[in-house]
Amino acid sequence: GYGDSQGNLDLREAIVQREYEKHGATISPDDVYVTSGVSECINLLMGTFLEPGDEVLVPGPGYPSYAQYINFYEGRVVPYRMIEEEDWRPDVDMIRKRITDSTKAMVLINPNNPTGQVIPLADIETILEAAKKLGVAVIVDEAYGEYMPKENSAVSLFQKYDNLLVPKTFSKGFGFAGMRAGYILMPASLNPYMTNITNPYCMSELSRAVAAKTIRNEAFLDELREETARLKRMILDHPWKNISAAETADSVSITLLIHKNPDVDMAAEFAKFRIWVYSGCDFDTLTKNTCRFRVPAAKDMDRVMEALKAIDELD
Repeated sequence: GYGDSQGNLDLREAIVQREYEKHGATISPDDVYVTSGVSECINLLMGTFLEPGDEVLVPGPGYPSYAQYINFYEGRVVPYRMIEEEDWRPDVDMIRKRITDSTKAMVLINPNNPTGQVIPLADIETILEAAKKLGVAVIVDEAYGEYMPKENSAVSLFQKYDNLLVPKTFSKGFGFAGMRAGYILMPASLNPYMTNITNPYCMSELSRAVAAKTIRNEAFLDELREETARLKRMILDHPWKNISAAETADSVSITLLIHKNPDVDMAAEFAKFRIWVYSGCDFDTLTKNTCRFRVPAAKDMDRVMEALKAIDELD
């Protein structure tokens, strides 16, 4: 038969066990909604929460799919912007003050995409407290969550805040983008509403089986963070003349690179070396002299450093 992504308990029970062992979070399988990756998480969340005109706070810069799905469901994107002069660090007081009676939901991306910054858990809780008082749902996107210390995951706050939803994916840290596997930790009371708008077969049986086995491999993730930090420091510590990076966490596999010259098209320059990066133009508030850069594999580091050095010579 076709099976049913939500009806099968294999992956959901593995997630429950893993989140308890890792974060001490007591959750039930009904608090886990499996999806075909984080993009579907975003689609389902916006489709569940939004009526036309509803306001959603989103980070700028931030993962562009949020704005796309908010617009699709006729919601209103209300950006809270990080600025270059502060290395795109999130201003928690500013974010908290942007939450109003008109806000339906808000998004935190942790670690941030594209900067790779990690928002401290205490700051997330401050925002959750403010949002809860106004009945605002807080979506803490942890697509890159496997790259940050487990102590910083919002999952540890799950029992305390009924307005918290945490989308996660196997595409980043676990490297299973092609398997299309993800999940949302959310109050079980939302299940019937989300089921009304989703495909019950959204995750394949093979994807569920592989994900259920893989999610318990914490030793692999420890090695991944250590190796990512080692390679990333090679880039960040180099004495660049014209290239700089936004504030970023060493263990997170992405960062925002900026060229001093606003006329330099970073994505186009990398393309000359057959290296693909996301142009800053793909993100709200950013321009072509910036790019989202992913830390390469060790075997590719020499070629990437060669490209970076050439781009750094551009005045």
